[in-house]
Amino acid sequence: MELLFNSCKIDITPQEAVPLSGFAERSGVYDSIHDKLEINLAAIKQGTQTILLYSIDTLFAPLEFEELIAKEFNIPVECIWVMATHTHFAPSLDKDKPGLGALDKQYYEVVKSKLKLLTTQVLEGSYKKVRVEYGSSISQLNVNRRKKLWRPKQGFGLYRKVLLYPDYYGVKEPTIHTVKFINEKGTVESVFWNYACHPVGFPQRNNVSADFIGYIRDKLRKTYNDEELPVVFSIGFAGNLKPDVSVVTNTRWYDELRYKFQLGPKYTRFPSMEYYTKWNELLWQDVKESMSDSTYGEASSITVSQTELPLSDVIGSNNTTPIRFKKLTIFGKEFVGISAEVFAEYKDIVTEAIGNNTINIGCLAGTNIYLPTDKNVKEGGYEVDMFQSRFGIEGKFKNNIDEKIRQALNKL
Repeated sequence: MELLFNSCKIDITPQEAVPLSGFAERSGVYDSIHDKLEINLAAIKQGTQTILLYSIDTLFAPLEFEELIAKEFNIPVECIWVMATHTHFAPSLDKDKPGLGALDKQYYEVVKSKLKLLTTQVLEGSYKKVRVEYGSSISQLNVNRRKKLWRPKQGFGLYRKVLLYPDYYGVKEPTIHTVKFINEKGTVESVFWNYACHPVGFPQRNNVSADFIGYIRDKLRKTYNDEELPVVFSIGFAGNLKPDVSVVTNTRWYDELRYKFQLGPKYTRFPSMEYYTKWNELLWQDVKESMSDSTYGEASSITVSQTELPLSDVIGSNNTTPIRFKKLTIFGKEFVGISAEVFAEYKDIVTEAIGNNTINIGCLAGTNIYLPTDKNVKEGGYEVDMFQSRFGIEGKFKNNIDEKIRQALNKL
């Protein structure tokens, strides 16, 4: 069936010195702006149905943004996908997580106003008939960040502690997905891409940056000779994944040797802009491979669905905001979104519930937790036992989380 399409972007780079969100140990306001922050929006229309895909350069997007769009523009919430790129180098838009960075109310209101303006421009703009090309590639540039090493117990003995170190043999999701929306003249109107990797690699912690999302965005715009090209990024199930620094520092052998002696790795972050840029260039090669291997997406009817799971079913007893699950079926693919920092292990549970033709997306609007599996909960670690105070969440994870998530996915 015919797809109509419109897209646009808007700059949300802060004009005043404000705090950044993403690291608890960071304080004060940002030092300088390295690259721009944006909201990119793609609108897909089929018949009377309109799907809105937002990509916002921020750590977490508030649920209020989704509710605002639904109310102001009379669009069902299941058709609205507000996705945070999850960069750790942008001002906060989440008042519920001051432990990760204070919210500047003026900046928040500016972004909210620009969100409404962008939505109006796209919905009232000129739609074009498009075809879709989907591609994928395998990228070995991310790594599981939960390494177990022996540590002394209080008193006597040893125990296996999960540390925020690269686990080179841990579970990860290496797939890059790309979608090109191409008009009848053969011009690329917009690019959507998806990768499961925490944007925590930018070396200058007090600078504003979209991290690798902005780097790839610039490369795409240069490739298509269009500085205004909307590029919609969605983060995959990256709750326990980060950039593999050793790919460019060539220190994996050294880390594995140190691990044998229960010592930490040489690097947990890129040691300089030079290494960061090298890693981004490798990522760009993988994104290009995905796009060059693209095939025509089959025409099909768009379907959307949404369901919820009470947060208190998963963690604590006083947490009221639900976890939201969304599914969008389009051009033969199933987009599956969850409002959480989802662990990579959930790719198998999604496959069981929905199939192996999915593009998995985390950090939808309203994200309040990491989402580990039962196995991860038993292991412990920052994403299980220590994140709560920074996220404004109370309590411990419950039992049988895998099955609860599986049942929620089955309802989509």
